[in-house]
Formats: sequence, C-alpha cells, structure tokens
Amino acid sequence: MQRSRFSAAYWALFVVCLVLVAALNLPWPGLPAQDASALLRDPWFLWGFNYFGLLIMPMAALMVDDGRRRGMRWAWYVIPYFAVGILPLSVYMARRPAQETHALPTPRVLEQRWLWALLAVAVIPISVFFLPQGTLDGLVDTMSKNLGLAFMWLDIALNHVIALPLAQADMRRRGVAQQAPWLAAILLTGPLALCAYMAVRPRVLAQPSPSLQSA
Repeated sequence: MQRSRFSAAYWALFVVCLVLVAALNLPWPGLPAQDASALLRDPWFLWGFNYFGLLIMPMAALMVDDGRRRGMRWAWYVIPYFAVGILPLSVYMARRPAQETHALPTPRVLEQRWLWALLAVAVIPISVFFLPQGTLDGLVDTMSKNLGLAFMWLDIALNHVIALPLAQADMRRRGVAQQAPWLAAILLTGPLALCAYMAVRPRVLAQPSPSLQSA
C-alpha cells in the first residue's frame, strides 16, 4: 500500500517527540521543585490548555473522516490522540495511505455546523479572558515547576502544521475552491479557523474515489 511521500518525516517527528517527552519527564539534577498547583494559577497555561482542547476536537473529526475513507483503524489513533496529542497523530500521518479507497459518507455527528460554530466562537472569549492576565515570565516560571508538561506548547504548534494536510484533503473532497486562505488561517489561528471551516464547509455525498472507480 502506497504511503504519503512524507511518511518518513512523520516517523522522524514521532521519534523526536517521544524522546523529547521522555527527556522532559526525567528527574534531572538541579531541577526546581515541581509544583502542580502552579498550573492552576497561571492564566497563560490555562489559556493553552483550553486552546488545545478546542483544537483537538475538529482535528479528531478530520482524522475520523479521513481514516474511514482510507481504510484505517482510526480509533487506534483518535482515542489516544485526546490523551497524548502529537504522538499518535504523527503515527497516523506516517501510516496514512496516499489515496482514499472507501466511498464512505461523513458521520452525521461530524456535520453539526452549530457545534463547530460554537467552538469557533469559544476561542475568542477564552483568549480575551486569560491572555491579558498572564505574562511570559510567569509562564516560564510555571513550566519550570512542571517541566513534564512544557511539551504542550510544541504540541500545539505541531498540531497547527499537521492540521493542514488533513484540512486540505477534506477541502479537495468537498470541492472547496479557495483553499489557500483557509490553510493560512488554520496555520495562524488553529482552532478558530479550523472550527470556522468545519462550520461552513460544503456538505458532500459519498463519491467513489479514483482508486475505487478504476477497480
């Protein structure tokens, strides 16, 4: 089965992230005393936690739809994705077939426009509430006391990048003409643009993929 031409890069991403996560959770000499209560006092950490929570919902929806159409056992990736983020996502992308092989409709629950619109709107008040209260110095201090969770910030950035091929595949499937503005907005704003896209994307009926048509 033909894989994405970026499959090796996704495997490398998985290995690098796994090593980094392990390194951040080692008991290094001279490490400041860890203080989990600091997380609940840091506005920027709370913003990042909520932001990431809003980001993984449309990402998981795209993975479910994409995985079903490519004949993958998507639950093996999507369920762990909610717990550990980029690690199962990078494995999913590395093992993702280059072509769709199944003409399956999008599950109805993933086509609920009101839900995606609500999540897109939710990004704004969460950001307005938390961001003005925090500081970079405070966040750095909080992360020094919770080094094992510092990877979350890289995880958010990587999810922004990996959202692009999943969103682009969905746009091609649905015949979206103006893809570049959406992709740029998703890269820059993450869940805000991604949920907005999910709320307005064209509805499609299942169409046979090129590989099915030629079978």
